[in-house]
This record gives sequence, C-alpha cells and structure tokens, in this order.
Amino acid sequence: MSMKQFGQRLYYIPKITRWSKGIGAELPEEYKKFWREWKLQVPTAVHYIKQEGSYVRDEETGVVRPVQNVPLPLLYPKEINGGIWGGETVVQGFRKKGKYYRRSPHFWFPGLKKSVLYSEVLDTYMRVVVTNRTINLIHEHYGFDHYLLKTPACDLRSELALKIKRRILLALLDKTLYPNDPAKGEEIFAKYKEYLTAVISDFVILYKIHS
Repeated sequence: MSMKQFGQRLYYIPKITRWSKGIGAELPEEYKKFWREWKLQVPTAVHYIKQEGSYVRDEETGVVRPVQNVPLPLLYPKEINGGIWGGETVVQGFRKKGKYYRRSPHFWFPGLKKSVLYSEVLDTYMRVVVTNRTINLIHEHYGFDHYLLKTPACDLRSELALKIKRRILLALLDKTLYPNDPAKGEEIFAKYKEYLTAVISDFVILYKIHS
C-alpha cells in the first residue's frame, strides 16, 4: 500500500447509512441481507442478452466498439405482485412503423396466462398468473418449490412469490409437512432441508412480506 493510499484510508470517514445508525443498526443481519437482495442486488438480465468483456468486434465490418450493457427501461405495474412473471415485466421504448415515419412511444407486455402450480412442500395446488418463462424456469429447477427457494427476491419480483416462499420455509422450519402421512413428510423434509441454515429462523420471521 502506497503512502497516498494509506493517507486516504487514514482520513476516510465511513458514510452514515440507515443500517449504521438508529433502529436500522439494531436489526438482525438476515433482515439487512434480504433488504439488499430485494432492493439493491442487480436482477438477472431478462429482456436483453448481457455481453461479456469490455470490447466486441463487429463480424461484418470488423469495427471494435466498447460493450455497453445498458438495462432497458422497465415498468413494474402493481399487477405483477398478484402473479409470478419469472422476471418479465413491461418494457418501455420507441417503435418506427416505417423508414419515413417518426418513432412513437410503445410498450411491450409479457404474455400472461393462468396456470395451476403445485407446491410439494405445502402439498397444495394453486392457480396463478404466469408467463412462459416462469414455466420454463420451474422445469429447469425441477419443481416449483426449488424455483422459489433458489431464486433471489430481486428475480422473483413478486409479493405473491415471496409469500409462498415464506410459507414453504416456515413449513420446513416447523416440520408441519403432511400431518396425515409422517413418512411422506420426512421424505419431503429430507429433500428440501438443504435450504435451512443456522440463521433461517430469523430470516423467515423477519421476511419483509407477511402472509
């Protein structure tokens, strides 16, 4: 470390945040972790293909240009909280009808449909508004429960999804699975117990979205 860097660090004054002073400093770490996951973590790119690296060469012209992964302007309507859209939402932009036309504002909406989803942990069927991407993600994760438990809050982007996720975690924590079939309950618990950690109780109780 150079003397300049040492001097900068010596006189560095940490910025006061909502988590370092006041009631925020008293909250459990798991609550802070969830808040950062919900509000600050960058969600997975859905509406554009993220390019890796700093520069890219055009295959036709050979021109080298810098990579600019600029997120598209997205709108999150209140209806998104009543369904599970798999990260899709309304895209805001412009469209030209022809070469000699002015561009006009346009909104692209995801294709929504009602589908019946099954939670193995809760042993419950539920009718939910979803997209094709939601169904594909559920298949990729080999089940609805695995999809919810493995996906961060910023990618779920749905209060309904978080409520169901909370119910699943509480059922695993309290071991209230299949009360009429204890053997089946033990089998399901062994299948999903990897999602429980030493601090999962605080995480579930302090989950932002309450049932």
